[in-house]
Amino acid sequence: MPSLFGPARTGSCDGVSRRDFLRVGGLALGGLSWPGLLRAEAQAGMGRSHKAVIMIFLAGGPAHQDLFDLKPDAPEGIRGEFRPIPTNVPGLEICEHLPRLARMMDRFVLLRSIVGAGGDHSAGQCLTGYRDLISKVQGGRPSLGAVVSKLQGAVDPDMPPFVGLSPRTGEVRWGNPGDPGYLGLTHAPFTPFRTEAKGSNRDLTR
Repeated sequence: MPSLFGPARTGSCDGVSRRDFLRVGGLALGGLSWPGLLRAEAQAGMGRSHKAVIMIFLAGGPAHQDLFDLKPDAPEGIRGEFRPIPTNVPGLEICEHLPRLARMMDRFVLLRSIVGAGGDHSAGQCLTGYRDLISKVQGGRPSLGAVVSKLQGAVDPDMPPFVGLSPRTGEVRWGNPGDPGYLGLTHAPFTPFRTEAKGSNRDLTR
């Protein structure tokens, strides 16, 4: 099958290596968006390939000013307490405790422009783009996985279109795999080996 990136370097079915996939993902800022990629695939005669999105959402962890945006020249109380070190990307510095990551920063993209989040430690606002209170007022905003389930559906009838592997946490909102909101339980995440008091998620343990 033809590839947008020349001869295949891996055994993937569509000839696109993981590195190429990540490179294309970074091209959105340069003008090639996901719809544009799909159009390019169609023009190349590739047809519709079975793509999956794996979203790694890490709830909690160190603050950004201690990892990737240390602001060493900012006043005390705003800047991070650690020393910034250079990376292999000119002009980009990260925390001194991440030397291995610093050597690979040309493979990553840091987003420092996300605004509008509330102070709640809630996975919901990260998975929907809306604060929990606003989401409830609007009938429950669906999470990213639920939206993909609604728009794309299942590729294989034996495989749920939305699978959530978030572990249970002491604060329930931190380990939320993503609610379907007003899209309904049909688009709730399949959560293997997980029980929910509210019964909002599908799982293997009930």
